[in-house]
Amino acid sequence: MKWSWVAQLFIIIGFLIFGYITVKFFHIPLPGSVVGMILLFMFLMIGLIKIEWIEKLSTFQLKHLTFLFIPPIVSLFISTAFLRMMHWNVLIIIVVSSICCLLASAYAVERYEKIKRRNIE
Repeated sequence: MKWSWVAQLFIIIGFLIFGYITVKFFHIPLPGSVVGMILLFMFLMIGLIKIEWIEKLSTFQLKHLTFLFIPPIVSLFISTAFLRMMHWNVLIIIVVSSICCLLASAYAVERYEKIKRRNIE
């Protein structure tokens, strides 16, 4: 059964609220949005939620994944409990590995463009 956009949105928002309630009740040091995503994943894996129920909205979200993941990631870093758990060496590893990935991607694109130009000529 295909559900409307509104019904799919209510399911996703329901898990967001469920995540916030779970965090408040169990005093979990993570943002409610992250816990809500984990709970939605668990319900999908168990089979309590069918993928068809949220497929249309999920496809739309996957197309715009970068913009939709920025708020949960930012809320992780703003969360004081998360910052207390995270050590500086982990933060340094994250920053250095991100820079390495960025440089490797730039190098790969540059090489690809050179090969592409050579094949055109």
